[in-house]
Amino acid sequence: AISARQKVRLTYTSAKGAVTSQVIRPLHMAYWGHVWAVTAWCERQSDFNVFRLDLMESVDALPELFVDEPGKRFKDYAP
Repeated sequence: AISARQKVRLTYTSAKGAVTSQVIRPLHMAYWGHVWAVTAWCERQSDFNVFRLDLMESVDALPELFVDEPGKRFKDYAP
């Protein structure tokens, strides 16, 4: 989905236990010592977010594609 620029719907359990469903633009995947994480533009929050793969309940690639937009690209992400 990252290389195809394909939006993804995921069901996610936060570290605090809250379950949400959201559409993201996956931008980058990284391994942080003991967990994989995806940096993404979250459509619901209109902001960047980092999602741990081990907390994802379901992931569905959507037919909708996205294009790089200023302010929503991985190079625009500043943790």
